[in-house]
Amino acid sequence: MSDNVEEGEFESYDSQTTLTEIDEQVSHELLKDAKDRIGITPELIRKTQQELGLIKLCWPEVDLRNDLYLKTLPKSYCTVSGKEKVLAWYAENFRRQFHVKYPDRKPLLLVCKNECGVQKFVSTAIRRSTLPYPELYTWQGCGKFVSDYIEYVPLDKPLSMVSSHRKTCV
Repeated sequence: MSDNVEEGEFESYDSQTTLTEIDEQVSHELLKDAKDRIGITPELIRKTQQELGLIKLCWPEVDLRNDLYLKTLPKSYCTVSGKEKVLAWYAENFRRQFHVKYPDRKPLLLVCKNECGVQKFVSTAIRRSTLPYPELYTWQGCGKFVSDYIEYVPLDKPLSMVSSHRKTCV
């Protein structure tokens, strides 16, 4: 190496920034730019996230007379039935229990406002299912299943690009 290389001209691997640091810098700059333009602050974002998770247990009547669009919607969009009120109570109870048990997690979105401004339950479910094949419950069973039922056919020229397909698809 030449002796006249200025100090700092070459960076070591340790001094380079990572992608996450760059991502954080970009998001910080975008947030600062948005804050300057339209007044969005991190506090406002946190407040909005918190409000999205809240379930309001009061059901005001929606005035359908003033808006033509609301008149075209079914009545169930603008009202809350008794069953929906009970469901909202259950959802709020669950949301509170979840928040107490997992305070560091993001708030759940169980209820949100629809086109009419009425809170409706967001129906989502993750159901645990059991497979009808108990041998697939373990990795050993999965390996045996794959080795028994899948036939490996190596390519004729494994290093060349595939130009045509074998007509094995139905």
